[in-house]
Amino acid sequence: MMKKLLSATAVSNPTWYADERVIFHGQAKPYDYYGAKDPTIVYYGGKYHVFYTGANQSGGWQMLYTSASTISGLKNAARTYMSSIGENYFCAPQVFYFEPKKLWFLVYQDGTHGAAYATTTNIADPKSWSGPKSFGISGNMGWDYFVICDNSYAYMYNTPSDGSGKLYVRRTSLSNFPSGWGSPSVAISDTFEGANVYKSLADGKYYLTIEDQKDGRYYELWQSGSAGGPWSKVAEKWAWRGNLQYKADRWTTNVSHGEFIRAGYNQKMEINDINRVDFLIQGTNNLSGPYQKINWDLGVIRNYK
Repeated sequence: MMKKLLSATAVSNPTWYADERVIFHGQAKPYDYYGAKDPTIVYYGGKYHVFYTGANQSGGWQMLYTSASTISGLKNAARTYMSSIGENYFCAPQVFYFEPKKLWFLVYQDGTHGAAYATTTNIADPKSWSGPKSFGISGNMGWDYFVICDNSYAYMYNTPSDGSGKLYVRRTSLSNFPSGWGSPSVAISDTFEGANVYKSLADGKYYLTIEDQKDGRYYELWQSGSAGGPWSKVAEKWAWRGNLQYKADRWTTNVSHGEFIRAGYNQKMEINDINRVDFLIQGTNNLSGPYQKINWDLGVIRNYK
């Protein structure tokens, strides 16, 4: 008898319920004076660990860390500047535990290497990270680096800075990670930035989410049978202002750079079900003015009641 899947098909136009904001800009001045952005989140050791970008007054972007035992507890948790890997420009983090090396990896973009990473054995100590270190990649560089692994390879996705609207992917073997990357190829086109890739345990498929800006900021959804693609589009506007409902205040009309709360915390980027997602995003009601000065805050939206 076949095992029944929890979810056979991704819903292309779900209703998203926006909970309250849990991380506000200006809670860790001067680093986040204008905005709290680009979160990555894992649940480990009884706590949610969040790394995110702060936008300061002088044009720099730096990473901050906070943790709490509940999502709502993040509102009053201490914020810590990532001083051990500090630069004027280091941001857009992704965190996971790489089981083959028994190390936590923080993947991010920086002013030294472009595509950088740091490592630690203790995710709960923000001063324990060692970095920046280089992935050793070149060509089609830009921002928003994201890594997902299957049983054989690590895949890195990123958006170039050439305005082409393309998303690139390259891969290396698990044994060579974090080095040994091959040449990049185009994963999808006519999009923007902030791609994430997850494996859904409910149906065994891989799902790629990526931000676009053809109508405010919103998220597309793509699917594949492989972590490296090829990708087919499920929905152009999967998470956007048109399918947002508010459980608290109407704090955002944009669905921008965020990450799912995963089923685990390792390199496989697994989620339970694409139709039951808790999505920690950056949001704002006002996109006008210089990008550096937009007031972004962080909160969770979910596509289920």
